[in-house]
Amino acid sequence: KKEIVILKIKNILTCAISISLFLMSSTAADATQTAEDLRNSDISKLVKQSKFDSRDYGIVTPVRDQGDTSLCWAYSTASASETSILRSGIDKSVDKSSLSLSPQQIGYARHNRGSDPLNNTTGEITSSSGNWSYAGGGTKYAAALLSTWCGPVKSDKAYNVNGWSNAAYKLESAISVDGKNLNKDAAAREKMKRAIVKYGAVTFSYNNVREAYYYNPSEESGSSPHACTIIGWDDTIPAENFYPSKTTTDGGWLVKNSYSSLPYFYLSYEVTCEQIYAFDYVMNDKYDNNYFYDASATDSGIGSLLKIKQAANVFKVKGDTENEWIKAVGVGIVGENTDCTVEVYSDVQDGSFNPQNAKLETTKTVYLEYGGFNCIELDKPVEVKKGSTFAVVVKVNNAYITLSENEGESYVYRGGWTPSQAVRIKVFTKNDEKNQNSIEFMDEGQVKVRGNGGIKQLIITMSENEELKDFYVESINFDENKEKIVTLPSGWIRIENIRYKAFLWDNFENISPECSEIEW
Repeated sequence: KKEIVILKIKNILTCAISISLFLMSSTAADATQTAEDLRNSDISKLVKQSKFDSRDYGIVTPVRDQGDTSLCWAYSTASASETSILRSGIDKSVDKSSLSLSPQQIGYARHNRGSDPLNNTTGEITSSSGNWSYAGGGTKYAAALLSTWCGPVKSDKAYNVNGWSNAAYKLESAISVDGKNLNKDAAAREKMKRAIVKYGAVTFSYNNVREAYYYNPSEESGSSPHACTIIGWDDTIPAENFYPSKTTTDGGWLVKNSYSSLPYFYLSYEVTCEQIYAFDYVMNDKYDNNYFYDASATDSGIGSLLKIKQAANVFKVKGDTENEWIKAVGVGIVGENTDCTVEVYSDVQDGSFNPQNAKLETTKTVYLEYGGFNCIELDKPVEVKKGSTFAVVVKVNNAYITLSENEGESYVYRGGWTPSQAVRIKVFTKNDEKNQNSIEFMDEGQVKVRGNGGIKQLIITMSENEELKDFYVESINFDENKEKIVTLPSGWIRIENIRYKAFLWDNFENISPECSEIEW
């Protein structure tokens, strides 16, 4: 009897192990490589592979079900954004299990937004704002929304929080892939594959009449638009595997869905896709301000008629410091394989714009592989003074600059400079750090201190369970250096219940902090 019992236990364990192995192989639950491996790989070589799956690199977050809402486009945007952030490695504090961006905030903010932080726009309240979770949308609208930095926010926040002040990251680029020829052009599919490898995932929209693991909707008679996320491909899938009708081309796109009934599936290469976007984010501290007039998520139809190749925005400096530094310019375009030139002008006269009457500060020309919203970083930041007026001119070939349904101090060039609806040109600036006092704890047990001049007192305290245990004071002359790194006293070990606080005081006679305390 004992031998029989042991044999039964062995059979049960063998069955359980077999099931586990099957589940692991069929869902790609465990990454065989890392995001760093992907970042260090040759994109061109990966694009030539017959198969690619972003799950293999641990950068695909869990599938979430959109329920009965119409927010598939917002779920797709959040999913592709999460994968891009993990792919880039900009935030070391998150992984595929902990990073979760809110689709609901994206859906809500698309229809309900007030003025931007610089008050250059009035926001956007649509007629669908009362029923936003069932209102129309699309990833192209999400890209326009996020280009204003109104989100994304983490999923643990309410959907109707202020998207600007609660944004977890700042979008630099939302590139758009042309999907018109994907169903018949191998070169177009290769360009799509390049975007998937480079960003980890792309959004897209297709006709979803039914659910099938190998789906070919090209001959479906019904219409049911659905947005999902493409995270890879497989060229080896036989054409006859696709349903409801076989294809003439082997292979298909690996899709991450927003329905738990079919979390992942393959979509035939012969399908027609649109609204294909990939997102590129940075941490919030890279920039402080986003100057723009194009608040509306909807493009102006006149932009596609005029096909503007040269446009400008004029802005007044409004940041929190006396000076700001223009670090990058964002531009929305339709077209691919484009040469784009950016020019920054100062001393712009009020009431009209003509580059001949302003001072050219810098210029830069770059090649843009994709359309959408592209960020061009300047080689050298341009300093602008608070209250002054500056302009940014963008010139493109083989493409055109998009407009939004807003008004602003925008101009287009058509034989001469004329006022226009808001052009999709944004300016990313950083406040002048040399005129600010700030304290920052560093992971190495050091404190980075910046001061705007003079002798100030750095005070660091160590507390255990809110009881003061020790303190350290150092006098720093910021006339000699605007920044200094101070090492914490030897013997100070940051363990459980130990907290450090740092303060920067002007002097001991005038006990008033120069900047708010910071805790670590």
